[in-house]
This record gives sequence, C-alpha cells and structure tokens, in this order.
Amino acid sequence: MLAAMNLCPILHRTALAATAALLATSAFAARVLDETTIQIDGQARRYYHLHDAPNNVPTTPVVLLSGSGCKDFGSRVPFFFERYPAPVDVYFLEKIGIQKGADGQACSDAYNEADTLERRVSDTLTFIEQEPTLKAAGTRSIAILGFSEGGAVAPIVALRSPKIGWLATGGSGGLPQSQSFLIFAGRGVPPYASPFSREIFLNTFAAIKADPQSLDKAFFGHPYRYWSSHLFYDPLSTYAQLDIPIIAAMGEKDESEAIESERALRDYFAGHPEKKFTFIEYPNAGHTLQAPDKANLQDFVGGLAEWFRSGVKR
Repeated sequence: MLAAMNLCPILHRTALAATAALLATSAFAARVLDETTIQIDGQARRYYHLHDAPNNVPTTPVVLLSGSGCKDFGSRVPFFFERYPAPVDVYFLEKIGIQKGADGQACSDAYNEADTLERRVSDTLTFIEQEPTLKAAGTRSIAILGFSEGGAVAPIVALRSPKIGWLATGGSGGLPQSQSFLIFAGRGVPPYASPFSREIFLNTFAAIKADPQSLDKAFFGHPYRYWSSHLFYDPLSTYAQLDIPIIAAMGEKDESEAIESERALRDYFAGHPEKKFTFIEYPNAGHTLQAPDKANLQDFVGGLAEWFRSGVKR
C-alpha cells in the first residue's frame, strides 16, 4: 500500500502512457456511447455502453456507479474516461425515474421511492447478471468503479458478485455517513457546523430511525427513506470481507465525505498487509478530486487501466 506522495509519480507515468495509447489508437478507433434498455424487475431501464469501435482487443469491462441525486448522468460518462486508454468497455445503468436531460432539481416520485442503498445494490447485481456481455463474463473478470454514493454501493456489489475482480472508488470511505457529518460539525465545516450543528444532526438521526420509510420528511435534500438506508451503514464491515484488489481515492479537502472516513480505510488495510489495497489522497482536492491547480479525476480514471492489468499492490 502506498500513500499519495509515493503513488503520484506512478500515476503520472500511467496517465502519460494512457494519453499516448489513446492518441496512438485514434487513427483507427472512435469512442462510441451506445444507449439501450434492459428489463429489471419488469421495468425498462436505460443503460449506456461506452466503447471503442472497432475494438478487437480484449479489455476489462467496467461497471460504473454514479453518485447521489437525480441528474441525468449517462450522457456524461465519456467525460470521465477521456484519458482512459483504448480499448474502453464501460457499462452504466441509469437510476429509476431519471429522464434524459434531467437537471436534478426536482426528483420524481418513482426515483424517490427506489432511491435506497439496497435497491441500488440489487439493481446493479441484476444488471450484471442480465446485460449480455456482463452475463457472459467469467469469475473475477469485471471491474466496478463507484464515485461518491456509488462508492458505497460498489463494495457491496463486489462482495456479492463473483464476477467482480477489481474495486475502485472515489470520494467515499470506511465510516458510516452519519459519522462523517458529525466529524464535519466538530471541525466547524459549513454547513455541517453552521447553520447545522452536532445537536441538530443527532436529533435528526433519531427522527430518521423513528420514521425510516418516510418519503414526506426530508433532510439535506433527500427523504428519510433514503437516509435510513445510507446514514448508518458501516462500509468497513464490507471491505473487511473482500479479497480482491481495491483502490480508493479521495480529496484531502472533500466537502461531502470527511477525509477521516477514507483514512479509516487506509488504517484498516495498513493492519492487513495481505490485502491488495491502494490509497490515494489528493492534496487540496475536493469531492470530485478537483484541486485548484489540477483536475485529478480523469487522471485517476485513466490510470485504472494499468491497475486492472496488474491486479497487484503498487
């Protein structure tokens, strides 16, 4: 396991190699985003497949999981993989109740009803078992990449699906989200400390536990039903059961997930050197891995191709 300062030169070389590879293939390959539907629990669900055409080179399929909210995400998938070397093979299942072009300002009733941690996990597992290419994939042959909320979903999917051979996350960690909120409040970080406070959070947590299925009561832009499935889940209990290569990245100044949460993962795996875990902490970067002087997100994603090939600790 390497700290960010040791990993940066490797990532820099990997990013350069990724860029060179992409440029080298651009003469004969075009990156394509296909949109289609799949039936999950009797509902037609929209999903996207990002790939290079033509593509006759074997590659690692990647299942991508987005963060929270009801903004249309599918059309933005290519942005994240702009520095990923060809060939790319990415699959993204859109959440229930999100219309194409949705700006995320007003979530539908269908979205709110289905927006729970458990539903995202089960939908992703079903997607992997039903999408034709993913269904045909062998054991430990698929990578799963989750950002923010998706970073909480991805480890559970990795634990439950024998097809997942690599786990990568960005902007999520090893502590329950309720603890991150309290850490922010204790550090005086707005809005967790102002206008909110530790006392307000504790009272709200109790209210959510008392009415966990409510769609009418909301907090921080989500119904209680959503929060009851996310706030108190302990990710570390899932990570402890995984035996696949894991890479976790987070910005030092993440404003949505306390960096202490990611460091909890780092510290756990430091005590388990037999596990294949890599930790990256980007200095001065926020939740999207963006630092004032550098957009780390695309470098991180681009560097995953080499990491998938190696499958070992750096």
